[in-house]
Order: sequence, then C-alpha cells, then structure tokens
Amino acid sequence: MQLCFDATRFGAGLDGAILLAAKKKIPAIEYSFAPFTVRGEKSAGLSTKETAFLERIKSLSEENNIAIACLNIDYCLPVDSKPTDKNFAKMVNKVVKVAKIVNCKKLAITVKITGENNWLENAEGKIGILKTELEEQGIGLLLRLSTAKEFRNKSLKHWLAMEPQNWRDLMAGCPGLALSFSPADCVWLGIDYLKILSGIVSGIEHIEAHDIEISRTMLSDSGMYGPLWWRYRVPGKGQVDWSQLIEALKLYGFEGYFSIHLDDEFVNDDLESLEEALDNALKSVAPLVIAL
Repeated sequence: MQLCFDATRFGAGLDGAILLAAKKKIPAIEYSFAPFTVRGEKSAGLSTKETAFLERIKSLSEENNIAIACLNIDYCLPVDSKPTDKNFAKMVNKVVKVAKIVNCKKLAITVKITGENNWLENAEGKIGILKTELEEQGIGLLLRLSTAKEFRNKSLKHWLAMEPQNWRDLMAGCPGLALSFSPADCVWLGIDYLKILSGIVSGIEHIEAHDIEISRTMLSDSGMYGPLWWRYRVPGKGQVDWSQLIEALKLYGFEGYFSIHLDDEFVNDDLESLEEALDNALKSVAPLVIAL
C-alpha cells in the first residue's frame, strides 16, 4: 500500500503538486481535471508548449521520485441509451495524451446513472469500449465510487447512487476494470465497508480517503431524500474507522494507492489552511499506512 494525496484543490498544477508531495514526503499524487470544452478534432491534441511543459513535469516527477497515481476526469460518463457525449470522448483523448507523457498509468471516471431500466447494460457497453481504447494506449481504467462533484449537496431525488452489486456486475462485465473505492460513501449509503471488503478488494486499486460526517438531526427530520445531511470531511474528522480499514486492507494484501482527499467545506482554500489540513490528515492515517 502506498500513500498518496489528491493535490487538485491546492491549485498549483501538476508541477506544484509534485513539489508539495516531495516536501511532505508523500510518494504519489492524484489530480483531477474539471470539465472543459474541446472544439474540433485538432484541439484534442497537445500544443508544442503543452508538450514541453508536460515533459518538464515528467522530469520533475522522476527527479523527486513522486508517482502520478491517477488522473481524474470530473465529468460523468452518461450511461443512458444515447451515444456517448462527444466532448467527454475528446476530453478523455486529451487527458490520455497528458497521462502518457507524465507516465501516469491510470485514468479515473465517474458514471452518471439514469432511470432507464437497462442502464447497467449500457454502462457495461460504454465502459467496456472506453477501457479497451485506454488499454491500447497503456492506460488502465478506474471507476470512482465517490460522489461526483456535480451531485454533492444534492438530494437523491435528483441522481442515483450505485450499490455494491452494481460494482461487482460492472467488474464482471468489463474484465480489467478496477475500482477507486470510497469508504466514506459506503457510510452515508448505509453499507458496511469492512464487511463487503473481502468480496471486492481484488478489484480495488485506489482508495479515496474522504472522511464523512452525517447530521442525524437533519436525516431524522428530512429523511435520506432530503438535502445536506452528509458531507465529506478530512480523514480523522469523521466516522470512518481508518485503523480497522487499513488493517483489513493489509490483511487482504492490498498493494494500491491510499489517497488522502481534502474535500472538506470547513477547510479554507488558502495554502496555509490546505497544508494544515493535509498535515492533520497525515497524522491520522500515514502511520497506519506505512507501518509494517
């Protein structure tokens, strides 16, 4: 198991993220790309300036011995019966080019479930095609199980969450598909993340270490379809039992990345606050992850 952190919120780009990881002695980073519009076929490529910058990122990564564990696309893959969003495909194409230059071997996506009865079949088809295309480029596909940014703080009346059997079905229908697992999302969905671990751990390659806070007062007043009754917190500030989870992962021989996330509304966006939050999270989980 290797320690990692999501550097996106720091806003310093991949180069700044690598330097921060080196400063904090964290051996890997992950980074997310917000939705962007790709106009025309040529624009899905990289300019000479972009390529040169990414080559410097690769050198910086190698010099500091910092791995880029995965690149995330914060743009949900729709799994209805319509053709795949063309801009999503172009985004993937461009991010894959970035990944290849900086020697990142994983691309992570979230799916957007619809109310169609055959959504799972559609998902298997679209994910399977995407996974095959990525594999041809030497990139593996991760399915993110955390809540997509566009759905956070929104009622379940407006979107659908996957259940563990859906994860298993997608892995069975798309051999080689791996999971980016979020124990925090299991908590708010009422899933026992420790009990289900043995049945899915072989398919997990990345852990998204969000923590979670649930307002029982709001939940009892509005029910699970009411808004704002759960929120992400920094690891150590919520309800996930990191000690038990990490020990279980070690027991099952997990060798992937354990990535600290800072999606906590109580953490300000200034660098000092973010670094303090990262340091506190490291105190909570790093000794458990690196302990022999």
